[in-house]
Amino acid sequence: GKGKGKGKGKGKGKGKGGGEEGYDDAEFKKKMQEAMAKRNDPKTRPLTLKALIRTVHSGKKNPEAVCGVLRKRYPETEEQFKEMLLDCDGKKEFDPNRCGEKFRIPVPKTWETQLSEKGNTAAVWEDLIKTRSLPFMAMLKNLRNVIMAGVSEETHDTLIGRLKSPKEIASSKQMPVRFLSAFEAIDFDDATIQKLAEESKSGQEFVEEEKSYGSGKEAKTVIRKRPVCKNPPTKTLLDRYRDGLEKAVSLAAQHNIPMLELKNGKALCLVDVSGSMESPLTQGPKKLHDKALTPHRRSTGRPIVEGQDMCLEDYFSQFGQRLSRKLSCSMTWIGEDLDLSAMVLDKNGVQLTSVSYSSLEWQGIKHSGDITSAPHGAEEVITVDLDALPENAFFLAFTVNAFSQQKFSELAEAAMSLRDDGLAGDSFEGSQEICAFRLTGDSRAVIACALVRKEMGWAFRCLNTTQAEGMTVQSLSDKIQKEFQASKADAATAQKRLVDAALLLALCLRERLGPDRVEIALFSSAGKNGGDGYKVMNGLGPKVLANVRRCNAEASMLGRGTELPISYLQELAAARESLDYLVLLSDGLVSPAKSPEHALGRWLRAYRASVQPCRYVCIDVLGLGAASLGEGSGPDDVLIAGYSEAALRYLASEPGSQLEEIEAVDLPLPSKPEEKEEAEKKA
Repeated sequence: GKGKGKGKGKGKGKGKGGGEEGYDDAEFKKKMQEAMAKRNDPKTRPLTLKALIRTVHSGKKNPEAVCGVLRKRYPETEEQFKEMLLDCDGKKEFDPNRCGEKFRIPVPKTWETQLSEKGNTAAVWEDLIKTRSLPFMAMLKNLRNVIMAGVSEETHDTLIGRLKSPKEIASSKQMPVRFLSAFEAIDFDDATIQKLAEESKSGQEFVEEEKSYGSGKEAKTVIRKRPVCKNPPTKTLLDRYRDGLEKAVSLAAQHNIPMLELKNGKALCLVDVSGSMESPLTQGPKKLHDKALTPHRRSTGRPIVEGQDMCLEDYFSQFGQRLSRKLSCSMTWIGEDLDLSAMVLDKNGVQLTSVSYSSLEWQGIKHSGDITSAPHGAEEVITVDLDALPENAFFLAFTVNAFSQQKFSELAEAAMSLRDDGLAGDSFEGSQEICAFRLTGDSRAVIACALVRKEMGWAFRCLNTTQAEGMTVQSLSDKIQKEFQASKADAATAQKRLVDAALLLALCLRERLGPDRVEIALFSSAGKNGGDGYKVMNGLGPKVLANVRRCNAEASMLGRGTELPISYLQELAAARESLDYLVLLSDGLVSPAKSPEHALGRWLRAYRASVQPCRYVCIDVLGLGAASLGEGSGPDDVLIAGYSEAALRYLASEPGSQLEEIEAVDLPLPSKPEEKEEAEKKA
């Protein structure tokens, strides 16, 4: 027989059939059957939306909606109308006026579609709130937008009523950080309130303002037009919203946090406020993108994340080391000319200098010298004395350029590292490594990393920004400028931090159990003025969100390192202070150890033996959960990863309840091979 079409084919609907292409009829039919079987086999057939609808027999209740999904047109005849089941068993009639019309899916009325269609106006928000089309979480996220839209007083009353409703809070299941985000979003100072009032009287429709958004390397600062608020908020209105949010957090704590059984004493919450806790909240570990840098050697410590600042003082304190503030960036390779350079920018992004093979020294920065060929291997080093840098040095970017125009992948053993020398003089032998990378990929230039001056000290920022060509550091100046702007925008973006989540969990626990039953102590390391590396938060007020701000203010007076307040714990043990719970909130799981050098494990064993039993709980708000209980852990030690207040329910659970909860999950048993094949045939 002949197939359809004019071209030559092999039994797939084109050209002539079997015999003329070298197949006999039997073989041709066999191949056609195999092709059809493959097409109809659930394992091999393409999963399209049409196939899915046919497989699940969808569309009987609402055939027009299914036709809209499939982008079909209205049938031309009544017979086709019935064949497509559009008559719904005789309930609907054929409409000849719609012949050939495309079926369309009705757009649902949600707050997103309404804002997209009608704009961010007071009338739209008022309608959404009046018709209860604004879910609770969307209300929290858009609280500032609603206020800035200038909605009516009645709408404000409705929103504040929802924030104070126990039923709404109980069903919303919002994490405490959501309420804190909304609280800070509407935290207008007096100058902002006055500015908004003046704008409303100016007669203008729009004003220009600077806005930062995004995070990490994607952070940006743009100038955008904002509609003028015709009904600006007053201090009284904002105070009502703040009170509503405080009430909402209090209700959330009462509903979502279990009542701990405190027999004889209280619960002590130790909150880590070190430099690493300034990192943004994440849902899990992030890896370095595979561009030019591949981490190697150091397997301990926090993962290196592109575009995220890492406090140097805290990074070393986690390993019991001190930051000497004398750093060196080194580059090793075998092959032709590879150059290591550094560019220094001030706080406005203006280039102060560049240190490279053509300019070997600047204030506090020194280059070891240019090496143009390394057949047997070589190293170039740039040393930086942080204390000798001028006050206006803000951003130090380290770059690698292939002057010989070779790709990094073509240079054997090409690598670079950043170290803290910790030695006197101009030594190039580093002793405390911060990070080390292999240089790989098809690029010939890379901005590897940067040192950024922060209010509380210097931070390391991995960049890994590549460029296909570039023989000198100046060829990367535009991209360095872009990374600098991203760093500033990232700092200006109001992101929730790990320390915010930790403080909220501790304060919510205090709200649930009562201020007399929970004590909160902040810890990091000694500040610039010396003193203890911890602060006991006595005299906190009744408002949870306001207390977060007070705790952050006290934390700013401490150092950036991480040192557990063992001396304070020893004072409590010496005074025989009764502790039923010791709760540690940090960015890692710290488990008691049996080894004598582990101070926390020693204190726990001594306290339990001489004073009373005490349950130890560590909550990792970063959520990586990478820790082992190991020897030294007992049945009263609980390790939790996550920053939801729901995690606190394990504080009151019996030992092993987490494992029992997982084992109780009812999973279907794996089917036997023959049963699986039979099910697939039926499908």
